Formats: sequence, C-alpha cells, structure tokens
Amino acid sequence: MNEYVSFPFIMHFLRTYKDKNNLYFLVQYIKGMELFDVMREIGLLNTYDSQFYIASLLLCIEYLHTNLIIYRDIKPENIMIDCEGYMLLIDMGTAKFLKK
Repeated sequence: MNEYVSFPFIMHFLRTYKDKNNLYFLVQYIKGMELFDVMREIGLLNTYDSQFYIASLLLCIEYLHTNLIIYRDIKPENIMIDCEGYMLLIDMGTAKFLKK
C-alpha cells in the first residue's frame, strides 16, 4: 500500500524483510505517544486541540478516499502524536482498496 500512500499525517511504510519464520515491517519512527496515552496523561483535550486533531484526521481520510482506500480502524490507539504535537495515522492493516 506504500506506493499508494504518501501523506504528511500518515505514517510512512519503508519496506519489508522476511526470514524463515517472520515478516518484518520497517516504518517511519515517530517520537511521541498514541493519542490514547496523551488523553490519559493530560485528560480531555481542550476545544482547540480537539479541532486540530479532528481536522488533521479528516485530511487523512479525505486523502485516502481520494485514492480509493478505506481506513477501517479509527481509534485513539491508531493515532500517534509526535513530539511537535502533530498527529500521524498508523496501522494500515485493516485498510482496503475500494473497487471501482
């Protein structure tokens, strides 16, 4: 799916490796925390932060839908907040291509 997804708010997939027993995914390192942990640590988000993260998430979903990809696992555990406060959507494992 990497060749179809290149967006600043979506974690970058770099490549895979495989040995006899395992398949490994090399992905972008994101220094930060899951949105779930951020909310647990600081409590409920204020209005500005909520609007910022929802708008960022909507941009991600719009980008994916424009590329005929459906993301089916939106939850705070699949949204990383990096050290600068920007969100990145992670875990494309349940995403599917929409058939034309």
